[in-house]
Amino acid sequence: MLRPPRLRKGQTIGIVAPSSPQCDDERLRAGIRYFESLGYRTRQGEHLWKRYGYLAGTDDERVADLNAMIRDPEVRMIVAGRGGYGVTRILDRVDYRALRRDPKIIVGFSDLTALACAVFARAGLVTFSGAMAGVDFWNAEQIDALAEETFWKSVTSQRPLGALSPDPACEHRRLRRGVAEGPLLCGNLTMLASIAGTPYLPKLREPVVLIEEIGEEAYRVDRLLSQLWNCGLLKGASGIALGAFTNAKPTRVSVEPLPMEEVFAEYVLRAGVPAVAGVPYGHIPRKATVPFGVRARVDGSRGVLRILEGGVA
Repeated sequence: MLRPPRLRKGQTIGIVAPSSPQCDDERLRAGIRYFESLGYRTRQGEHLWKRYGYLAGTDDERVADLNAMIRDPEVRMIVAGRGGYGVTRILDRVDYRALRRDPKIIVGFSDLTALACAVFARAGLVTFSGAMAGVDFWNAEQIDALAEETFWKSVTSQRPLGALSPDPACEHRRLRRGVAEGPLLCGNLTMLASIAGTPYLPKLREPVVLIEEIGEEAYRVDRLLSQLWNCGLLKGASGIALGAFTNAKPTRVSVEPLPMEEVFAEYVLRAGVPAVAGVPYGHIPRKATVPFGVRARVDGSRGVLRILEGGVA
């Protein structure tokens, strides 16, 4: 497992759009200014502002920008502007060899889950799942304190993040008691399911699986979880942690919906491992940025996920 060197003040941050374009370009420009205001230099991908339907440019343009940042020795951290759709289309063209030769920090979440998995599977490199330039840092006056703190601690410090405690208001944060440790496999549920069965889903031994989702009702979450179960990911997990599942209000189509909590409870029961819910992670302002692949601990008795290792060298 490779850890990229920690980011130092004054180094260059590369901004790319491997998935979708910004809904509002000014948000991304503001996010870039945020990094520059803290003393970092920034480098924009040549095709950063392109649009091709729901994609931020063609596949050729998006992968060219990503590989250019990977191969640029001055760029020490690569941050996605936003997630969206499309990164799976370019996974077979990413320069993983260059990342092994010159490991650098890569940060993103949502659609970027697929890239994080692929980079770990093909290059053995720790990446970071969390805040993005045009999503979390565009409004300097309203940046969430936890999002900002965990982002910078993750990419600049070798010390582990420690405990990520759920919101006390989360009634179901203790899903199954017990304590378990393993490498952290984290990301968006849909994206993990979409790369199951491909060479880009890392084969981690007894991982702690941290998942989140947005805009999916219980029956679709059930289907996605069953995919992770059938491919062996949940069967082999040492622990399960649930982040935010937002915009998931059920609708009655032909039959009554099943409560989301019951769906989660069934899969936790099947897995028979310690599990927690309400981790501050996902499509929410109060999101933690966490290192993909490092050791983590699920404490189902206390309802806490703890990151045990730092992600940078």
